[in-house]
Amino acid sequence: MRIEFTVYFEGPFWVGVLESEDEGSLVVARHVFGAEPGNAELLDFMLNGFHRMRRQASAAPRRDIAPSGPRNPKRLLREARRDVARPPATKAQAALSASRESQKSESKALCREAREQEDARRFLLHAGKRKAKHRGH
Repeated sequence: MRIEFTVYFEGPFWVGVLESEDEGSLVVARHVFGAEPGNAELLDFMLNGFHRMRRQASAAPRRDIAPSGPRNPKRLLREARRDVARPPATKAQAALSASRESQKSESKALCREAREQEDARRFLLHAGKRKAKHRGH
């Protein structure tokens, strides 16, 4: 079992990412600190705050890919240039991004359902008033 806690600056906030790898599966949790956390705040968070973190299981199991045989040096150079140009993204960040997207779609569906129920309630109320007026009440 391997556990890694990384703190980095993302936009205006400091973010802590907990990565836990156990038997090929990767579990990720993210916590936003806000201002730059000091050593005492980090220690307090590690001792008391880890149990409050929402953990997300990675969609795909983690695999370590070992190169088979010699690699072409030109290909290695192209890949190195591509990796330098690309912003750094870990599997943990990708898993967190995927979980945020799934939560976003679930939230949209819940909001849409609530809006449709409210519209139906208003329609029934309006229809009842209209019927009462028609009957002369």
